[in-house]
Amino acid sequence: MEQFLAFVADIMGVEPEELSAETAYKEYEPWDSLMMLTLVMELEAEYDASIPMEKLGDVKTLGDLYALIA
Repeated sequence: MEQFLAFVADIMGVEPEELSAETAYKEYEPWDSLMMLTLVMELEAEYDASIPMEKLGDVKTLGDLYALIA
């Protein structure tokens, strides 16, 4: 999870210490809908994963997003 959070922090342009598995979508300013799409594309490439778009509606936290690629 630490490596995941560091990767996400780099994409968001924030310090890794600002993020945790509980960081909530829409409650964390840098994480908006455009950032969500960017994260999905970058995570799919980095982790050689496929994240179904219909599952994104269920993502509430970075932990939820991590679960989609784990």
